[in-house]
Amino acid sequence: MKICNFRPMVCLALVVVVAICATKISLWCTAIVAVGIFLVLWFAKVPSQFKIVAMVLYTAAVFSFMITTCCVANPYWRTYHPNDGLRGIILRYVRWYLPMFLSKENADIVYTMMFGDKSVLTVGLRSDFSASGLAHMLAVSGMHVGLLFGVFERLLHLCRVPRRAHFWMIAPVLLFYAYLCGWQYAIMRAVIMCLVYTIAKRHLIVADSLSVLSLAAIVILIIYPYALFSASFLLSFSCVVGIYFWYQAVYRVIAAKAVAVYVAVTLGSLPFVIYFFGAVPVFGIVANVILVPMLVLSFYCGMFAIGTFVCGAVLWIAEPLLNFVRWVTTAIGNLSWATITVHHNLFAVLIYLLGSLILSRFIFLKPRIKYPLVAVLFTCYLVLLVV
Repeated sequence: MKICNFRPMVCLALVVVVAICATKISLWCTAIVAVGIFLVLWFAKVPSQFKIVAMVLYTAAVFSFMITTCCVANPYWRTYHPNDGLRGIILRYVRWYLPMFLSKENADIVYTMMFGDKSVLTVGLRSDFSASGLAHMLAVSGMHVGLLFGVFERLLHLCRVPRRAHFWMIAPVLLFYAYLCGWQYAIMRAVIMCLVYTIAKRHLIVADSLSVLSLAAIVILIIYPYALFSASFLLSFSCVVGIYFWYQAVYRVIAAKAVAVYVAVTLGSLPFVIYFFGAVPVFGIVANVILVPMLVLSFYCGMFAIGTFVCGAVLWIAEPLLNFVRWVTTAIGNLSWATITVHHNLFAVLIYLLGSLILSRFIFLKPRIKYPLVAVLFTCYLVLLVV
């Protein structure tokens, strides 16, 4: 059994991130950063292959950023028209099929959970889901891909399909689903990670979680450099990092997996949620523990109904569940104190991330150094949050 070391992959991801940030500032900053990275890699005690790959990725990131800047009019927004090509045919069919078994509002919720298209929802419904801390259920993310991946892998096991064939059967399904969702950053990350885990399992490699996450970040940023500055990319990756950094510590205190996962995700994505949206939901934990299982079951019913083409009657199970979810989210949304309004700047985000990294189990420091340093960083963050 081989083990994949995460440090080189994480370093490569950081190289790509630094490259894109440098080119965003100025060409002079890019040149300075390039020289700095070259000197660090030259004198560092790392394999020569790693040095070469790092510099190649740096060059590719800069080149991709320049091409994107020159050729894309509005690189911050990638649109995929829902009525184009095969994707449009399938999405039109789904929007026609779901209301046959669900009410209009519930059909729109299931459609949004399946494909991440929030344009069909009313502004009030989206606001209620955000105030309840359930906005992540309306955006296709790693959870949705993980649900599909788990179902297909279980079916392959039940059908006694050889493990060596799993990748070739799961990959087309996940890639086609990513195509239907418009290649959103969150689903691209999830698909890359699932496929890497499948390959690693096939070759008996223990794929380190940070290695796989860093690989997904490298691939996405090389193709779409401006993704680094988008809320969807940062929130998607910070949620996963939050699980890696905080879950074990939280679970030791709160022996409930659902609560521990939500708290870990919240702690990981908190600085970006505040930075982009300026609000934190008060009832997030309660709503996620109670309502997420209902939404997950509704998602499964929708996928089963669409996948089988003839079993739409299972959606009748989801109807009362979605009615209850809408009733609760509407009640929470009507409360003036359902969200706490806070703001901070990018410097505060960096301080929070640095403190989380140092506090995590991946940084080995003596306790007498580690905890006072983390206390100072989080104190600075709280001061910036208040000010």
